Amino acid sequence: MTGFGQAELETERFTVRVELKSLNSKFLELNIRMPRNWQHKELELRRELTKWVERGTAQLSINIGYKLAEDKITPLNREVALYYLNEVKSLSAESGWEQSALLNNIFMVPNVLQANEETPDEEDWKQIISTVRNAYEQFDIFRVKEGAVLGNELSKMSAGILSKMQSLTPFEEERLNTVKERIQRDLQTLNQEQMDKNRFEQELIYYIEKLDISEEKVRLKQHCDFFEETIQQASTGKKLGFIAQEMGREINTIGSKGNHHLMQRMVVEMKDELEKIKEQINNVL
Repeated sequence: MTGFGQAELETERFTVRVELKSLNSKFLELNIRMPRNWQHKELELRRELTKWVERGTAQLSINIGYKLAEDKITPLNREVALYYLNEVKSLSAESGWEQSALLNNIFMVPNVLQANEETPDEEDWKQIISTVRNAYEQFDIFRVKEGAVLGNELSKMSAGILSKMQSLTPFEEERLNTVKERIQRDLQTLNQEQMDKNRFEQELIYYIEKLDISEEKVRLKQHCDFFEETIQQASTGKKLGFIAQEMGREINTIGSKGNHHLMQRMVVEMKDELEKIKEQINNVL
């Protein structure tokens, strides 16, 4: 399910900005972007996010802006810098190049500027993880709102299937009458004196029962009602998918028994609604 949330925190030493967003996906895929000096906390943070975000391609971005100069500046490796300065003086004396031209590039030399290896303060991390939780709360509010809209859409689609199923009723009686008339018309060409009327009635009843879709309609309504109940529950994406499969089986059976062009048209429209349901279920947790 798509979602977006952000939160900010400002302290005396730094400002934290957190963004959490996700796109639809059948599985959970987490991408975390955070400052290098906090990357040792990534596994801990990933475990927390796995509990919060169940499905989707989610991306968490943590940006920290430091206020104090000692936090902003990358430390200078004085020993390495002095070594290279002496080498520059020697090279300048031998080659005749101006020292200023060589010194312009001294900070580009490897290992002159070194990463800050100081262990971050755990109290700072508590403030950072608190900001991440605040971002998740906004993220979850976004998803709840989207889920309510999605639930209404799924309910409308399910109701659409039931409405089209009920539209089949007038065609059922017309279809059975057509079948009876055709059979009676065909029998007129036969020698009716040799026909066993009792056996004929039994065969006619059997044939009509094969075309009867009453049971399929009852089961389809039960599936639609169950689907509507399940929409109101939490974390039911897979369950809704299973119910949709059962709905599809009943619709297909109705189509195979339809034997009427207007009934077949209704079946196609029911299948169209069902495909829309299946597409939207991918957005449900």
